[in-house]
Amino acid sequence: MPAMPAPRPQRLVRSAGALVWRFMDPARLAAPGEVIDPADIEVLMVHRPRYHDWSWPKGKAEHGEPLVAAAVREVEEETGQVVTLGAPLTTQRYRLGGGQTKEVHYWVGTPVSGGPAAFVRAPVARAPRTEIDRAEWVAPERAAEMLTRRGDRRLLSDLLARAREGRLVTTTLLVLRPGQGLTPRLDEAGDVHAPASPSASCGGSAAPAEASAPSKPRPAPTPAMVASAAARRAAQVEQASAKKTESAPEPVDPPLSRFGVRQAFDLIDLLSSFGVARAFASPAARSRQSLTPWASMGGGSVTLVESLDLAASGPDAQVDAEARLGRVRAFAAERLREHAAPTVLSVTGSARDAIIEEIRAYASAPVAGAEAPRLTRGQVLVAHVEHGPDGLVVAALETHGVTTKNPAAHARRGNKRH
Repeated sequence: MPAMPAPRPQRLVRSAGALVWRFMDPARLAAPGEVIDPADIEVLMVHRPRYHDWSWPKGKAEHGEPLVAAAVREVEEETGQVVTLGAPLTTQRYRLGGGQTKEVHYWVGTPVSGGPAAFVRAPVARAPRTEIDRAEWVAPERAAEMLTRRGDRRLLSDLLARAREGRLVTTTLLVLRPGQGLTPRLDEAGDVHAPASPSASCGGSAAPAEASAPSKPRPAPTPAMVASAAARRAAQVEQASAKKTESAPEPVDPPLSRFGVRQAFDLIDLLSSFGVARAFASPAARSRQSLTPWASMGGGSVTLVESLDLAASGPDAQVDAEARLGRVRAFAAERLREHAAPTVLSVTGSARDAIIEEIRAYASAPVAGAEAPRLTRGQVLVAHVEHGPDGLVVAALETHGVTTKNPAAHARRGNKRH
């Protein structure tokens, strides 16, 4: 068997990691908006014997793996520390050999000793000592001296500036667009059969006078008769095909499709990366079902919120549409103001759009000036909120999604022959 050619290297290599920090005093707890003296914290670094350098824990994303999931996995593999992600940091880019460019995405990382974030993740194996032989917590001043690359030192400076300005500890609010819903198969079979004549129908009977009449032998069909019958049949089929096909009514509240269910399972790692510990969902079936795998695995509880459904039904039927929209925006604003654990909102339709608009209303100028995010099915919008003396500010917005493969979306190129 001939040897397979080596795959062509991708020009862009994506990696992910985190700058993980903690207080030197293990009993001290971080509060959003708190001004932190860099002398009170330490950061987590790794040593790579192959390159003889000190750097931040990071690594390449596996095929189909979200970058945030790759970041927490690589940190745990290289350091043994389970972490959750906070605000994103500056992306680092530099050239590699062979015309490739490496792009490394970093987030602020916080160690966790247990809880839902650690419980729902798959176990990982530690990196071999030939790759990472040391992982150490060091003071920021010492870290600046140990770091080899200038880009890594710039990341450290950014982290320490956030600590001094009270921006290091943030809260996280995620908005989830539920996965793909179940679409009923339409009945495309039109009424292509013309009604049979009484004499040709199985249950029909001929008139008595005709029944007593002697039957005559049918003449053999001529080519002209065959052509005429074929033309009439073609006209009947064309006329029937032109009729509007009556489709089955769409379900009022469709559940997730098979593909949507797979998306829901793949969401577990994404939600775990940010340490999501509580969830709210609109009453729609897809909103609830998209969080079911995460909740059933121990991720947290899901609270149903009737006001997140803008459909006028039940007690809300008499409520003005603008009032219902206002309640949705008020709910989102309340979640933004909370100093609570990372939270996900699973919402469908225009209510989700209203929540995103409310989040953008609190965004900083650079974030608010960017194009409004549009989520696809199975994607989340992640809002990182800074809490200062002048109120809250949405300092960063990012979108992440699952990369679940949907074989049904791609038509087969050929049929298998038996």
